Amino acid sequence: MMYESLYQYFLQYKQLSVPGIGTFFLDRTPATVNFPDKRMDPPVYAVRLDASGLTPSRSFFSWLGAALQVSERDAVIRFNDFAFDLKKSILSGARINWKGMGQLSKGLAGEIKFLPADLFQPEAPVGAEKLIREKADHMVRVGEEERTSEEMTAFLNKTEEKKNYWWAWALMLGLLAVMYIGWYLSENGVGMSATSNPGKIHPQAGGINYRILP
Repeated sequence: MMYESLYQYFLQYKQLSVPGIGTFFLDRTPATVNFPDKRMDPPVYAVRLDASGLTPSRSFFSWLGAALQVSERDAVIRFNDFAFDLKKSILSGARINWKGMGQLSKGLAGEIKFLPADLFQPEAPVGAEKLIREKADHMVRVGEEERTSEEMTAFLNKTEEKKNYWWAWALMLGLLAVMYIGWYLSENGVGMSATSNPGKIHPQAGGINYRILP
């Protein structure tokens, strides 16, 4: 009963101090993106034991008393007896397998060795495929300014429209010129006379430009 209750406290508060043993910490490795498998791996948790023990707070004994359904005073007594018996068993050569936490045993130098339990993932991996949104708005740096992708698209389309409008006018004027030339040749023929001036040239009579001296 004590092992299970302390394990629940450890999961809730991410640490647990046991006098004579040390302080257990729950280390969390952040979630990672697994690109080859196209998934998001959830956070991974691992148990770590620090030899420098901390004194349990009063709130811990209040929580433990509620979990064991005893008074806070009885919770203090039961917990201290648990810590004393645990250390005594380990130093006597026993291997303590604490479910969810790991294995406690005696080292060669008389210290307490801890072999943590396997890493556990409380959540399952989820799919993580890259989505390509063609019309998604994002910032684009242009020189020293920043514009949205929609603004740049509108600007480029406007420039393209101006270019197309210019070539349309040039094409229309060219077609009109070809049509005029075709009409002119159809009306006047294709001989030399069609391209010459049909009017007659009349020489202008010259006036008297001299005077007889007396």
